[in-house]
Amino acid sequence: MEAADPGTAGQRGRALLPCGHPRREARNAAAPRCSSAPPRGRKDWTPRERAAAKVFLRAAVEDAEAYMAMTEADVVEEYRRAGKLHKYEPAKEADRRLARVIKKYPPPPGLVPDIDRYHKLLDDEED
Repeated sequence: MEAADPGTAGQRGRALLPCGHPRREARNAAAPRCSSAPPRGRKDWTPRERAAAKVFLRAAVEDAEAYMAMTEADVVEEYRRAGKLHKYEPAKEADRRLARVIKKYPPPPGLVPDIDRYHKLLDDEED
């Protein structure tokens, strides 16, 4: 077996496979095109927004930990004392608690996706 001329292989770039056989090239192959839009630029938060995010996240975690420590009877008692036992729904309780945190500590734009859903929960609760 004759060795391939090293100069020609280097000139052709990756023309040879590691085993020494010539690489098959697709003729008239168009350059691949990307049909998707370029990625959007990422907006960095200002120091004030960063601080607001930190306060919001800390409050959300503290509230979630407090809720996890409560029993079902504790939650029912909390609603009973507030006079809103008729509005208590266990399936929506975690979302409602997060909505209260969002109202008290507004997060910067983009931190909480679909924030309108949480505002709607608070509006329904107040009615």
